[in-house]
Amino acid sequence: MKKIRQMNEIYQLDTIEEIEKFVNQQNVTGLRNALFEELDRIIDYKNIAEWNKIVRIFEALAIIGWGEREPLEAFANKWINGAFYTVIQNKHFEKHSEKGWSRKGTSFVLEDGEDNTVYEETKLRSQRNRLPKSPVRWQKSGNYQKSAKAFRLELDNLKNLVIKQLNPEAYGKDFSYLGIHFNFSYHDDDEPTVRSEYFHTENDVPENYEGKYYIRPKFKIGRLSNKDGKPRLVVWRYFTRKFGELSLAEQKEIVGNDMLELIDILATKLKKKKIDYKTDLLKADMKNVLQKW
Repeated sequence: MKKIRQMNEIYQLDTIEEIEKFVNQQNVTGLRNALFEELDRIIDYKNIAEWNKIVRIFEALAIIGWGEREPLEAFANKWINGAFYTVIQNKHFEKHSEKGWSRKGTSFVLEDGEDNTVYEETKLRSQRNRLPKSPVRWQKSGNYQKSAKAFRLELDNLKNLVIKQLNPEAYGKDFSYLGIHFNFSYHDDDEPTVRSEYFHTENDVPENYEGKYYIRPKFKIGRLSNKDGKPRLVVWRYFTRKFGELSLAEQKEIVGNDMLELIDILATKLKKKKIDYKTDLLKADMKNVLQKW
């Protein structure tokens, strides 16, 4: 009976501060067991009501700790087409589950679900106190010149090292992540109509060059912007055809230096905003990762 009462009280709370105050008044072991019991019952959520309960459970567990269980986080997001999806994952971005949703009336139902009830909830909630995760992240353009294929695969290997071996808990809580978009030239694409390449300046364009091209700097540095309640920095890195034609060892050395340079740029921006974050430690850890790479 006490477990049921505890869960009902948690579900009625609105802010993280209210949840924190409540859980700190409870017996931690007893509350954690109650949260786990409820989570195990609805972890394969069938509707929006269960999903929103999971989010609240995760918020409470983030405060009191997960004990011997692996910590997870829960959030809702949108696909490019505007459709919603929900994810449960660990700190390494490894997904426990991912489900798509469709609107129904004022609420949502799972795309492949059997429960078509229109619940009172009108919003798919996201956990507000998310897990600390890798502070350096990136994605790659879909098109690329064929000679860059091996390097793109190496970027995946580096990402795995970065995610597993950086220590986000040690750097601070006031910054989210450095996000990098890697954009490759693709002058030799199998489809002639989409072929193009990047040059850093007009002077780099060969005389009488007839192909489609774009003038882009090596780095395009964005501004610090808010993401999930914390600042992040987004950067675009443009690779020329010449880069793609270098040896794999040369490519890795260049991008390794790029990573360290971007951390220095991040440090300068955070210092100007007086954001407390240990970029020196992050840079030292990144050097160790790059040596293993």
